Amino acid sequence: MTHRTKLSCTAAVLALLMAAPAAMAQDTINLMMNWTADSAHLGFAVAQEAGIYAKHNLEVVLNEGRGSAVAAQLVASGQADVGLADTVAILNVAAQGAPIEIISTVWKSGQFGVQFLKSSGIETPADLVGKKLAVSPGSAMQPLVPVFLRANGVEEKDVEIVTANTNTFLGLLESGQVDAVSDTPEKVLVPMAAQGKEAGNIYFYTHGVPLASLSLVASSATLEKNGDAYTRFVTATAEGWKQAMANPEAAVDALLKVFPDTTHSREALLQGAAYSFNSICPGGAGDVIGVTDAATWEQMYTVLTGALNLPTDRPITAYYTLDHVPAQPVLCD
Repeated sequence: MTHRTKLSCTAAVLALLMAAPAAMAQDTINLMMNWTADSAHLGFAVAQEAGIYAKHNLEVVLNEGRGSAVAAQLVASGQADVGLADTVAILNVAAQGAPIEIISTVWKSGQFGVQFLKSSGIETPADLVGKKLAVSPGSAMQPLVPVFLRANGVEEKDVEIVTANTNTFLGLLESGQVDAVSDTPEKVLVPMAAQGKEAGNIYFYTHGVPLASLSLVASSATLEKNGDAYTRFVTATAEGWKQAMANPEAAVDALLKVFPDTTHSREALLQGAAYSFNSICPGGAGDVIGVTDAATWEQMYTVLTGALNLPTDRPITAYYTLDHVPAQPVLCD
């Protein structure tokens, strides 16, 4: 080897060593969650603990939140890189002028619906005729119940709507004071099962009221500045959810490790996981994790502008982007 060759090799090695730190540098993403950790966050915990985020060259900080609207506002103000929040809450914040966009629908279907004891005889929306249905005032369900009933050929006047706080729902069902309640199955079916009572559920999403629930939101400015990092984040998160669904027990272990102070028991998290996974993959096997197509967004827009008073001055495409979904779709098994 000549002296010149030795110098060339040395220079090349030095160049590689100098470039290595830059190549290894990770993008940091601070995620503000919608609430405290539960089964809605299993995929994020798996992506963290299984090294999926790291594989995608990301350092992700998972922060427990205090409400969807707060998470969306923190993203809008630049205090969080990404927010996990209810889709309706995000759109309401965006409609007020906040420069934010939905980059992925995590819970592609809302968990909202109608729950009841099996002994009530309710099986379909039509069975609610002549029954008492409890709805919490001010809840997202309140404006959706009439839409749900109409979508299924039931006149609102034919169902007795009872106004009640969600904290009283279980007692009202058990005592027979109402026949059904409108909430999420995790809040009704899981505690009922713990008491040995069999309960049923009818989702709004699969009965004429398509609405995405939890979505990931980012600011338009940060997306423009470092869109690749957000694409990698969405991809890694989808992979985390896929792995969580393949092994729910390991997913719960991951969540308990990332959030050791959670008040939810292991058993409750496992029970809740089934409902969470249903929202991740409402279309079953082959459904694309984290992605709601344009046609479904248009259907949601009809509900949002009708029942939920979203302004009609902007098209639905102003509120979301598909630019950061995985190039290779992550599919439900």
